[in-house]
Amino acid sequence: MKKLIAILAVMVPVLCFGAGKDIRTVCFRTHLHCENCVRKVVENVSYVKGVKDLDVSLQEQRITIKYDAAKTNVTTLAAEIQKLGYKCVEEKPLPPCEICGKTADCPHRHKI
Repeated sequence: MKKLIAILAVMVPVLCFGAGKDIRTVCFRTHLHCENCVRKVVENVSYVKGVKDLDVSLQEQRITIKYDAAKTNVTTLAAEIQKLGYKCVEEKPLPPCEICGKTADCPHRHKI
């Protein structure tokens, strides 16, 4: 009986919360005009199935989305943003620097 309880104690969280979800992040560059544009994106994109977190920056003109790759994908997310009337382009992450390994604020990175 104790073994059964121990097994259930381990299995229930795995079954309820999922094991090894594939959570990814994508950044889009866009052209938002005002706070109403930000609100419009937040109110619509945050309810797309699979979206876990959403950050919309008017100042940086960037939309950052964390999503469950089993439930949605980059193409679907971009289509949702475009459906609202905003153009968006996916930002590809920088590869790590060959010298120090950093991806941001690297003193060795050459300007393109």
